[in-house]
Amino acid sequence: MNGTRDRVAADAPQPLQRGWARAATDAVGRGLSDRIVLVGALLIAASLAMRGWVLSEAYFIEDDFLFVGEAATASLTWDYLTSLHKGHLMPGALLLVYAQTAIAPYDWPLTSGVMLAGQAAAFAATFRLFWVLFGRRWAILAPLTGYVFAPLTLPVLAWWSAALNAVPFQLAIALALLWTVRYLRDGEPRHGWMAAGAVVFGMAFSVKAMLLPPVLFVVAAAFLVPGRFPWVVRTTLVREAPFWVGMAALSLGHGLFYLTREDSAGEGAAVPETDPAIAATRNLLGETFPSGAVGGPIVWDPVTPAGGLIDPRLAVLLGAWTVLALLVVASLLVRRRSWRAWALLLGYLVVVDVVPTLLARGRYDGAVGNDPRYVADAALLFALCLALAFLPTREEADGGGVYRARRWGFPARWARSATAFATAAFVLVASYSTYTFAGTLSGDRVRWYLDTVRASLEGVPDWAGIYPRPVPEDIVLPWNGPRRLSHNVLGPLAEGEVRERVTTPRQASGAMVINDSGYLVAAEPAEGSAFFAPPEDEECVATFDGDVMWDVLSAGGDTYVLGMGYSSEEPTVLNAVVGDAWVEASLPPAPNGANYYVPIDGEGEQLLLSTDPDALCLRWVFHGELDPVTQGPPLTDGDSEQGAEDTASEDGGGSGDGAESGNGGD
Repeated sequence: MNGTRDRVAADAPQPLQRGWARAATDAVGRGLSDRIVLVGALLIAASLAMRGWVLSEAYFIEDDFLFVGEAATASLTWDYLTSLHKGHLMPGALLLVYAQTAIAPYDWPLTSGVMLAGQAAAFAATFRLFWVLFGRRWAILAPLTGYVFAPLTLPVLAWWSAALNAVPFQLAIALALLWTVRYLRDGEPRHGWMAAGAVVFGMAFSVKAMLLPPVLFVVAAAFLVPGRFPWVVRTTLVREAPFWVGMAALSLGHGLFYLTREDSAGEGAAVPETDPAIAATRNLLGETFPSGAVGGPIVWDPVTPAGGLIDPRLAVLLGAWTVLALLVVASLLVRRRSWRAWALLLGYLVVVDVVPTLLARGRYDGAVGNDPRYVADAALLFALCLALAFLPTREEADGGGVYRARRWGFPARWARSATAFATAAFVLVASYSTYTFAGTLSGDRVRWYLDTVRASLEGVPDWAGIYPRPVPEDIVLPWNGPRRLSHNVLGPLAEGEVRERVTTPRQASGAMVINDSGYLVAAEPAEGSAFFAPPEDEECVATFDGDVMWDVLSAGGDTYVLGMGYSSEEPTVLNAVVGDAWVEASLPPAPNGANYYVPIDGEGEQLLLSTDPDALCLRWVFHGELDPVTQGPPLTDGDSEQGAEDTASEDGGGSGDGAESGNGGD
């Protein structure tokens, strides 16, 4: 009878396999009923709330403006996506910048929301990694807390340009490790492909991901494949040879492609100098990482436009090293393979963090070692290695002999209590460091500046030419060169035709610039500009058959402008030459006199003007850069239109007057 029921059951139609939506719903239901999942989710939510508050204090800064300015004028091409930015190959990041700029340039809620979502994904993936690697156990919450509250990850999150590299890379690390573990356990090809996909995803955002396959191999050999070192290395390689060969191919291919783009872009890695490299290494490994890993630095110093760096006080540094030493010693006394975890962490810090930093920044000041963004990803590895130093993976647990024999017989509850106390102390210290870091951010100042620029670019008069000048140093540092000019970084704030006038300065009857407060105001010749005028008893500059030449000193570039006051009864054409630059200006009739401004970017030592002497009277000419007439709100409209002319007339300086400096017909 039982056999009949069995045959009937076997012959009955089988239910359809559940779809992914049903499986996801069931997984969420199980998670909501699991106390460990709920506590982990609460930890992640609390961390994200704190980071959201930090982001509310931050704003666009430094390279953020360079990214948006370039994306606003670039075409979405392969060359654009694979161009190097200060040594970084990051097509995925540039694609994200391009998309966000097209949707809403300089929209901080959108930008910070995307960054926070990426960080949340990295936290969740790490939680899942710990769950799969070590199983369902309360102990995984301690290292998870060490990652999600780590102050090391704050500066990269608060600076968009850094977050574009670091946040996706953290997500890629967690996903690549997760799917590598699953592939090595179940042999499912899709898990192998997903691990490779995670590596490629990381490579799209960070050059460091080139070194992710070796990290996966070391983790597998040290903790997932049974065997004694060093023979386990061969066992790991032979066991899944195609998988590891594929991973090696990804690293090699990415490295070779990076070298080709480095040559074409003129930016990238270089041999570091000895003294800065030693100082940077000492700071990164000896101060920045230890202090940030244990919840410090408490006080962020020095403070840069992008936020505080880590130059810890002596007490903080000694405390950090004491905590790390206690963790290492305790793990060595308890777990047999714990040394492998600490060796993995040290190797990661040196190979993945320090070496790339030295190749990219080792030619500069050793103070780059105080910047935590260079070791931000190590916060995840520290949490992983902390877990591996005390907890066995499933493979190790099955093999037995994980822990050393107890010598002192401490009750297990003492260990749990100590872990809970240490975790709570870490959260308190890390939370205070988070609070103090937010105080180093200058988001309010930059937000006010951009809001002022945006408002100033509404309703720009038709007669005005908007000419470039450097933005303030606390917006973009001077060493970025022409990329920090206003027409490159502030153009996306304007709409429609005004945006075109900002990004591509045109000839105009009035000159305006954006001052350091963000206001669009009248412009005047900068100090050192060349100014020419006729002698006092003459009305017009003397020419030789319409030609006149003056000595000038032009370094060239987008900031150079030719300005003139003139009178003419009819439309007139004027040709100007500086170095290799030649510009034709069509001057409108001005019987009662007018001004005219012409962008001319040539580099040279002479200015040549050519026009019709019978039709045009040049009353004054200047060549050089422009400064705002005021650093505050704009003056009256009349002052705005006449500011440059009045200043030029009063100045009278520069390179002399037309009668003395003009060289007719040379």
